[in-house]
Amino acid sequence: MKKIFLIAVIFFLLPAFVFGQETNKKKVIYFYAETCTHCKLVNDYFQSNNIYDKYDIQKIEASDSKNIEYLNKFFDAFNVPAEKRGYPVIFFADKMISGDQPIIDNFTIEIDRADASQFPTPKSIASITNNNIAPVDQRENSIGSMKLALLISAALADAMNPCALAVLILLLSTVVAAKGRNSALLSGLSFSLAVFISYFLMGLGAYRAITAFSLPRYMSLGVGIFAILVGLANLKDFFWYGKYFIMEVPLSWRPKMQEILRKVSNPIGAFGAGFVVSLFLVPCASGPYLSILGLLATKVDSARTMSLLFLYNLVFVLPMIIITFAMYFGSRMGRIEQWRKDNLKLLHLITGAVMLFVGGYLIYTWI
Repeated sequence: MKKIFLIAVIFFLLPAFVFGQETNKKKVIYFYAETCTHCKLVNDYFQSNNIYDKYDIQKIEASDSKNIEYLNKFFDAFNVPAEKRGYPVIFFADKMISGDQPIIDNFTIEIDRADASQFPTPKSIASITNNNIAPVDQRENSIGSMKLALLISAALADAMNPCALAVLILLLSTVVAAKGRNSALLSGLSFSLAVFISYFLMGLGAYRAITAFSLPRYMSLGVGIFAILVGLANLKDFFWYGKYFIMEVPLSWRPKMQEILRKVSNPIGAFGAGFVVSLFLVPCASGPYLSILGLLATKVDSARTMSLLFLYNLVFVLPMIIITFAMYFGSRMGRIEQWRKDNLKLLHLITGAVMLFVGGYLIYTWI
């Protein structure tokens, strides 16, 4: 009888215990879209960290028109401007976290601080007069500002790459000798435009590949380590230039590249040469670019990412444009080339220092 009584007690108490534990889970509303690669990043993170088991998460597919209307009511409650609305986004208690990386970085910290005993509604949020969402939003804004500063710094370091400047100087010297300064001006600008288009398209393709395959946030660690290695390799060229290897176009490639450039005699040829030569420049000029692409891959707003990619490549070709106009207004290519040779180590030092900073930042944000 005692055993039967014990079994009966367990039988009646077990459901209450189980369901009681379920109701104690903190409640979250998660808006996502099946076609959103950033949402997949969040979903992969939640699954790998058992987030769906730890919390009561109500998933709402945001691409449905009724659900979009419901989502906008949440955004209205938090006074989010239209240009900053999107998904993935999570709401709980009086908190809102938007974007894949902010959710991955902040969700467990913020949910553990919140009450979140009930699912939030736009009405319950609007009734709170002091929405405490500043820490999450401010952190994201500060990271965005830092990303812009890192992007410009890396682009400038990439732009000062010795091999990229050497290629343009050789091209301009060839065209000036054959056709004069007017033709060289157009050729230099055409070459710069071709390099800009080529690198923009390569960067766009790499960015699409990163987001399409939904690579995990550990990529930030990998790219950070890669950036540090590139930085150390450039510092090696500052202290021991030419030893073991150099962070420039491989010596075996240079004769072929010079052969291509010496055949250029007009702007159309310079434009075509720009596309071909940009492939030769990849080994020496891809370090900063790949690191920044890893950084941009965490952006939620694809349109803004494209504009940042445009800005990076514009800064990258800026020295080419400046040298082209300097040639047109009287500067001799021989003097510019001599300056480049005299400052080879300094240029590697600057690139190395910038890449160490970029790599350190990427690892810091991962940690």
